Amino acid sequence: MSSPDDTNDRELLEALGAVLDEIDPVPEFLADAARMSLSWRTVDAELAELTADSALEGPAVRSARAPRMLTFDSDVATVVIEVTADVGGATRQLLGQILHPRPAEVQIRHLGGSVTVSADEHGRFRVAGLPPGLIRLACRFGGAAQPQLITSWVTI
Repeated sequence: MSSPDDTNDRELLEALGAVLDEIDPVPEFLADAARMSLSWRTVDAELAELTADSALEGPAVRSARAPRMLTFDSDVATVVIEVTADVGGATRQLLGQILHPRPAEVQIRHLGGSVTVSADEHGRFRVAGLPPGLIRLACRFGGAAQPQLITSWVTI
């Protein structure tokens, strides 16, 4: 049972929180970093680092309308994905290929949740309708319970 003092304290804290949210909100990048810190739950998986990004090659090399190509490398496998904007640009589509081809379950994690697709025996997969923003791929090979490969976070 709460006392009147507890109710007053709660109301005061809520009012103070509202003022702080208005004058000094938490930066979105900090909130994103806090969400990404949960990735330590999969610390045993091999981290695939981003080793190539066509967006960093400069406008003289690539057309602004060309798909973005990303390559993630690890000892377990290499994952190459092509990122394109769907019609209207509100969502993104990924076409992926796991090199050292093999079937896999590929989970694409984003700030709003996740989407899981299957890669075929050639390591190919596709997913459409992803929101723009941060994503990370987690690959499970051969029916493993835990991911064996996780990419670093990247903004699409």
